[in-house]
Order: sequence, then structure tokens, then C-alpha cells
Amino acid sequence: MDLIFFISAGQLKTKKGKNVSNQRNMYLNYGLLSLATIVNKSGYSSLVFHGNFTPPVEFFDILISNGLLETKYPIYISIPSYYALSWTKEITLLIRQKIKNEIIIGGRWVIDNDEDSLKAALPYADEIITGIGENKILTTITNVADNSDYNHYPLNYALLHDRQYYQPSIEVSRGCGKGCLFCQEKDEPLKQLKSPEQILDEYNNLLLLDDFRTMTPYFEASLFSPTEEWLKKLINARVKHQKFFLWRAECRVDSLPNRIIPLMAEAGMGVIDLGLESACLEQLCKMKKSLRPEKYLERASSMLKLCHKHKIKTKVNVMFYAGENENTIAETRSWLDAHREYIYGISCGVVSAFGWDHNKKKFIDDLCQLGASICHEESFLGVTNFHLSETLTYHQAINEAKKLSKEFMTMERFFYLKAFSYYPRNYTFEQFQKEVSVEQGNYSFRCD
Repeated sequence: MDLIFFISAGQLKTKKGKNVSNQRNMYLNYGLLSLATIVNKSGYSSLVFHGNFTPPVEFFDILISNGLLETKYPIYISIPSYYALSWTKEITLLIRQKIKNEIIIGGRWVIDNDEDSLKAALPYADEIITGIGENKILTTITNVADNSDYNHYPLNYALLHDRQYYQPSIEVSRGCGKGCLFCQEKDEPLKQLKSPEQILDEYNNLLLLDDFRTMTPYFEASLFSPTEEWLKKLINARVKHQKFFLWRAECRVDSLPNRIIPLMAEAGMGVIDLGLESACLEQLCKMKKSLRPEKYLERASSMLKLCHKHKIKTKVNVMFYAGENENTIAETRSWLDAHREYIYGISCGVVSAFGWDHNKKKFIDDLCQLGASICHEESFLGVTNFHLSETLTYHQAINEAKKLSKEFMTMERFFYLKAFSYYPRNYTFEQFQKEVSVEQGNYSFRCD
């Protein structure tokens, strides 16, 4: 039976710089794995390949060695990021030069409800699938409408090429709807959480017992906001099935009451990605993170202390925003320093505008009204970067972001957080140390 190829586009460009600490990442495209699972359930043979940071020419050889030139089916490519557009253009050209199969492109956030713009950027693509593809993927093969309910559909990890190296993801809910200006799911309504029994069943089916690093799944949810009842059910299910794995999730400061934290720890949460974004009152208001920033920071403080008390490692996410300057960064740094003992690591980035120019114009205008200006030399198709203020250029902001992360994160902690979710399961800290010492790059952690 011919193999149906599902490809998660790789990257030629990176958001945080080309160095070993970033290019070792193996980001699982669990949405694409979901589509491959649906196709496989219907009797077809499918396999998911991730481009990651492999050059298109090398990646194309991998596809050929797995039978790309023999398949009669369309080639499916998912674009998870605008940083992957140039890679996708190169791989589609390589495919088109060798075979005439239909090339079908997806990528919900990159398409951005504008398939014409994406088609113009990718001239070798034959079809663009907009939105969520679950009820559309089979139709591209059978020409028959599909009205099945794929909500909470379990993923088949056996369809993942090199699956043994990936840390798994389990989608537990969709949507957010909190309205943050910089978020692509700000208007997507929050859906109900997947049942704990189903989560345990999925984990049992994807688990590999080998000599590599233990599998620690990421509970995928744009807004992870579990209830006491849900967590207690998860705790009971773990005891019932004797599955005591650690897991990770991303949470907002204002989405979790304090009483939830001990239950999350008991339910197995090992790492929490806490979307703080800023500890400057002025900046929190600018990004519409909170209408009551003082109360917001009080809740953040309480959450950090509780997570530390219950042995949940907290990675704090910070984002430098429009209007940022030396004083606003100092305010954030001062708050973080006061909470240093409760913070396991910090990931600090700089705001960007993603999307086609006409779709992101209002967001860009809003940022510029707050003091930012476009950094044209560091912007490209789909990605607009900014000088954040008259006193903080784009490059200065990038350097300040790395500086802030370094102040709060050692190499050991950086590796632990990456290995928990993103680094290959057979990649060791000793290998990481050696590669870093050879490269001697500019990292977001201290090498002392």
C-alpha cells in the first residue's frame, strides 16, 4: 500500500537565534499527527515527518528513502510558523521537480484566513486547506464529505517517524478567548477538558519503555484551567492505573485559583509554563494583560510561592512589549529578583506581529501608537519585528531579553526544561555541555 506523507515544515529562520540550544529542539506537530491518525484509521498507510532544522535538500533525501517517489497520494505539508515559509517553498520546489503529485498545504495560523496570500508565497502548492483540517483531510482523498466528530481524538504515535526521540503531547482542550492583543487564540472560545481516563489511556498507548529519557507529556491547551473536580479525577485515575508520570502545561497567572496548585502537583504536574509576560504595571496595561495589574502581580507572586512549595518547577514567560525602555525592564527585573528563589527558569522574548500585512495592520498600528516602530531590516514575509521605543532598538531588546534569562537560568536548569519537552530523548546533558563549549554562542542561560 502506498504511503501517505504528512510533513511538518522545518525552519531556515529561527526566532531566538541559530545555535545548538535552539536547533536541538524537536517540536511535535500534534495537529498534523491527528490528521495522519484520522487517515490511518480509515485504512490508509500514513507517516508523519518533521523538518525541524534539517536543510530541505537533506530532508528531501529522507523522504525519498521512505518511498516518496512511489506514492500516488497527495503530499500534505503543515506550516506551524511563519518562520517555516521559506523552508516550505524550498521543499515544495524539490518535490515538484521529481513528482507531479498534488501538494496540499495546511497551517491554521499561518494561512490566517487568507489562502490567496499563502498561495502567492508558495507557487508550487496545489491546494490550501484553511482552518482545522480534521473534517477535510479524508475528503481530499475520497471526495466524500466527512462529518465525523474528532473532538478529543487520540493520536497514534506509531505513525510518527523517529517517534522514539520525541517527547509526546496530549491535547487536553482547545481555545482560550481571554483577548490578549498578541495572542492568536484571543477570540477562540475555551472548550471542555478531555476526561482524565482518556488522558491515561492515551499515555498508556504512546508510552515507550526504553533506555531513553522518561516520557513526560505536554498537556496541550491554549488556556489550561482545570477544575478541582477534574484534577481529583486525574489523581484517582493515576492511582487506579498506577501511572505516575510527570507532565507539563502552560497557564495564565489569572486562570488558576490558589487552591488548585496543590492538586496539580498531586496530579503529576512537574513543570508549569507561567505566562507572566511582564511585571511592569504600565506594560501589563498596554498589552491588556490585566485591568488590575497590581492584583495580577499579587496573584502571580502567590502562585510562584505555591508552586515552589509543592515542588512544581516554574518557567516564567516574559515578553518585552511596545513602549519598553530601561525603566520598564528594571521594574520587571526587580519584581522577578524578589521572587528569584521560586523561579526555576525564565524565557524572555520580544513582541512580533505575525500574519499577512493587511491582517496585522491594526495590531502594528496599536504597537506603534504605544511607542514601537517597525524594524524593517529584521522583518520578512509573515513576521514583523520592532524597535520597542526610541531608546530600545530591536537588537537591544533581543540582547536585553537574553540578559534577563541568563540572570535567572543556569545551563543545568535550561537543559532540564528543554529535555522535559523538546530535546531528543536520547540527548544527554553531557552531549549538550560539549556542543555548547565547542560552539561558544550567545545563549539564554549562564555557562558557569
